[in-house]
Amino acid sequence: MFLQRLITTLILVPLVLALIFYGNKWLLGGIVLLVFLAACKECLQLIPLRNLGLQIGFFVLMLLGLWACGYLFSYWMVIGLILWGLNILAILSFPGSQKYWGYPVVVAAVCFFLLPLFIQSLIHLYTLPNGKALLVYLLFLIWVSDTGAYLSGKLLGKHKLIPQVSPGKSWEGVLGGVILSMLIAWIGFTYFNPAATVYWFVLALCTIIIAIFGDLFISILKRRCHLKDTGAVIPGHGGILDRLDSLIAALPIFYFGITWVILQ
Repeated sequence: MFLQRLITTLILVPLVLALIFYGNKWLLGGIVLLVFLAACKECLQLIPLRNLGLQIGFFVLMLLGLWACGYLFSYWMVIGLILWGLNILAILSFPGSQKYWGYPVVVAAVCFFLLPLFIQSLIHLYTLPNGKALLVYLLFLIWVSDTGAYLSGKLLGKHKLIPQVSPGKSWEGVLGGVILSMLIAWIGFTYFNPAATVYWFVLALCTIIIAIFGDLFISILKRRCHLKDTGAVIPGHGGILDRLDSLIAALPIFYFGITWVILQ
């Protein structure tokens, strides 16, 4: 499994970087839309929705949400940040929290707000001055954290993080991921040279922490529906949501921190 994940990563990372720096806006826009639709499709089994009419309605609603989020981005961001705060509470109190949120309509509403926010945060970050470099920095921050957590968890993991949500995650894995991600944060600091030194590293830490909760949130949705993966699109990585769970949570927080704190 690890070898398959490594091979897939070695293929995907250069491809993603090439698309960010050299892809034209129409190609990038098309890929982002396909990713969004694929993620929406995987949400159908997490809600779950099995009726074809309801599934079509959900896709239409999600596309309308993506459009509306572009026009109401600031307001959508506030709602999204509040939802992530509630998601963290749901994770920490799982499985007892299911009595409050474990209903299809609630899960569908969360998907409706968080997936469009993720896509629009990606677009807004990309279009910032130096946005391409900031996006690459964020991607490496998440990738390195995930890799560090995976390796240190496998080698040293003894103390479970939240076993009722994700039995494989450990505090040792979290620590390993945070340490490696701080190295990336330092490299980013030397490159971008932001004026707000302390805030830069605090933002990096907050981004990694919320990314962990993004991973755990998709885990409780899968556990609720008795699924191992959300799909099998990416060899060794599962589905789109399995691969993007950390980034879905991290991107809005990172964009908020960059635009409201670092760039002020």
